[in-house]
Amino acid sequence: MLQLAEIFQDGMILQRDKKVCVWGTCAPAEKITIEIQGKKAQTAGSAGGDWKAYLEPLCASENEQMTVRTDRECRILHRIAIGEVWLAGGQSNMEFQMRYECHRELAKQDCPNHRLRFYDVPEVCFDGQLEQFDYSRMGIWRSAKREEVEYFSAVGYYFQRALEEQLNVPVGIIGCNWGGTTASAWMSADSVRRAGYPWIEEYDNKVKGMDWEAYWERQAENPMNDRGNPFADAFTELVCPNTVTPEEVEACLGPEYRQMSADSDEMMANAVPGCLYEHMLKKAAPFTIRGFLWYQGESDDVPGRQKMYADMLEALIGDWRKLWQEELPFMIVQLPGWESWLGSCCIDFDTIRKCQEQVANTVPQVYLCSISDAGEQLDIHPKDKRIVGRRLALLARGHVYGQRLLCDAPVAEKIQAEQDQVTVYFRNAGGGLKIVGGKLSAMQVLADGKEIAYRAYIDHDKLILQLPQSVKGGIEIKFAQGAWYRVNLYNDADIPSIPFVLQI
Repeated sequence: MLQLAEIFQDGMILQRDKKVCVWGTCAPAEKITIEIQGKKAQTAGSAGGDWKAYLEPLCASENEQMTVRTDRECRILHRIAIGEVWLAGGQSNMEFQMRYECHRELAKQDCPNHRLRFYDVPEVCFDGQLEQFDYSRMGIWRSAKREEVEYFSAVGYYFQRALEEQLNVPVGIIGCNWGGTTASAWMSADSVRRAGYPWIEEYDNKVKGMDWEAYWERQAENPMNDRGNPFADAFTELVCPNTVTPEEVEACLGPEYRQMSADSDEMMANAVPGCLYEHMLKKAAPFTIRGFLWYQGESDDVPGRQKMYADMLEALIGDWRKLWQEELPFMIVQLPGWESWLGSCCIDFDTIRKCQEQVANTVPQVYLCSISDAGEQLDIHPKDKRIVGRRLALLARGHVYGQRLLCDAPVAEKIQAEQDQVTVYFRNAGGGLKIVGGKLSAMQVLADGKEIAYRAYIDHDKLILQLPQSVKGGIEIKFAQGAWYRVNLYNDADIPSIPFVLQI
């Protein structure tokens, strides 16, 4: 029987200007013909019934139909757009739906916009989960209608909206994310063993002597694994649109919240190394896309493991690119400042951020998106995702679509001290740096380990720090370090500076 992979549906969007991969199943050795926009591809099923074909590059369009046929069957898909397609992955801040975003009502004024399409890969981490729970609301291509846009990843929506306006073509997002997950779930188990062995070691210790049959029975009955209706969870409905205290959560949810906390000791199925790579990412690969967006790292803030995040992230990028067999652009959102939320607190985001910057500086076609002005002190889920999506779109416009514009954040390269003045030199300043709001925030100046006062002003691409007197001894500049800060040092593209520590 002729079948297309689940992601191929009415209302989907296909990537323009690249060969388009289409795949599915059929009877063994059966011949398949795919046709769209006058382009035709032919293939045949394998002995096991799998097939894959590549269409020649397509032109941007808003309403096409695709025909897939064998000698005995024919499938026709309607309302297909051709444009730009990106995969947006990560944990809750990427998953964070438009339903909860602070600008959602304003965004709805732009709806309907059928040039914007969104597909959410079903959140599945073990065999049988799809059959155990109702997933009828996920795994669907949606267009940006008022009643549908609330399902969109908010970061993804604002990214695609900005690109659609600039490129004047349809733009699609494939959402592949799950809140509260570590990088180890999103990469192959072999890569975790190589790049982050403590994650594997912890897993091995947890499952030693485990009754797997009983464990999977419990997981199949665990309501925490019912991921088919994104708006059915009372906890998410309370905390995503609001910044609340633990007391407010317990007052609203009562015993349900206490029970959820009590049940947290057992390993969740989505913590198994490689599980989301196997059960989610592989469902989307190798759907033809332009690149990846990545917003994750909060759950990797584990004591003693933050330093390995650079190796983990580099290995993850390699795994993803291997699935697509292409060195696709990879955009990383650098974590903003955050202090605490519902009993959890920031341990060492500084190291996670340094790792993110390191990967962007050393791995080809990886770019860092600065949102160091957009965090919330007492909420790990900043409600303004518009700023994140637009900054990612700016990066894509500059690095992927070849537009000549300033798209990277200011980066401090060196400091120089002379008598009572310290000069910090930046790249990516554009027409000049600026301090928004008058007084520079998030910066410490230390002389021989002791903090000293300073006055800050801008000289084009330089930040000048005027000290009260000449300083003898070592000088250290710390910018946007520690749990909570909000940066107000920008370039003329309104992108905030990357955190840094420099010494002389």
